[in-house]
Amino acid sequence: MAGNEFDPFDLDSFDFGDFDSLDTGVNVQTQPVDTPDVSNIVTSLKKRAMVVFFIVDISGSMRGARIGAVNDAIRNVLPELKKRERGNTAAEIRIAVLEFSTRANWRTLSPEPVSTFQYRDIENVGGGTNYGTAFAALNGKLSRRQFLNSTAGAYTPLIIFMTDGKPSDMGLYKEELERLKQNKWFQYSTRAGIAIEEGALSPECKRVLMEFTENDKNVYEAKNTVILAKQIELVTLTGVDFVTQQGSIQNTNTGVAHRTPSFNSTSASNSTSETQSARPNQSASVSESLQPAGTTPPAESASPTLPIGEIDWEHDFDF
Repeated sequence: MAGNEFDPFDLDSFDFGDFDSLDTGVNVQTQPVDTPDVSNIVTSLKKRAMVVFFIVDISGSMRGARIGAVNDAIRNVLPELKKRERGNTAAEIRIAVLEFSTRANWRTLSPEPVSTFQYRDIENVGGGTNYGTAFAALNGKLSRRQFLNSTAGAYTPLIIFMTDGKPSDMGLYKEELERLKQNKWFQYSTRAGIAIEEGALSPECKRVLMEFTENDKNVYEAKNTVILAKQIELVTLTGVDFVTQQGSIQNTNTGVAHRTPSFNSTSASNSTSETQSARPNQSASVSESLQPAGTTPPAESASPTLPIGEIDWEHDFDF
């Protein structure tokens, strides 16, 4: 090696010194290590509840293929919901099922985690199509003291209402619906209504579903049971994706505003509509141009205080 040229492969060019005899003159002492509070770690790992409400008409006209298609669709969508929950570090998906005819009945005494939920087929029992009983039952559970109770907080709910006919209680359902609309959880929920076969041909049925969803684009016409099953699956998956990934409300310093999901339809296209703002007493609207299942709506800026889609648990709607 010529002159002082450095050869990286010549170990003799390194002066390692005598490490064994090296005296730094520093008195090294062992310092205590701060151990994080285990309770804080556990709290941070808790997931916020995201409740999916299936409200199902079991009146006499829902017998046979119609109720069968509903059962098949809900059963088939559960594995997909489980996959979404496993892939989401923030949300625990829960299922609540309400059946109604002349009376309303909760098949789930409380929302059940989708990870352990065992679906039991809904049976057609006959009777009328009393929307009012369903609205009253739903209103009673849309509370953090009831079905939206979660120590880690809650996302706004997804509510899917399915029926094949107009209300039998035409003179009574409006009163219960008006009460329901005063519920803040309902106001900020993401809602869809599915009019099944005869219901799809009934202007009265579709009109009431529009009143329930507060947007005609949230009302779907299932003119046969094949379309019905697909609509239940696609609306459920896209609604869950929207609420947990994008959110149906946005908390800001200036107030709370809705955001727009893009549900799917049986004729889903690859195009998406731009998100729109809605009045606080409207449910998030559904776009006419719909996305394939599992895709994410166009992103908007997140809240400076809370992840969008959550309820402020300390300043909640009901006390």
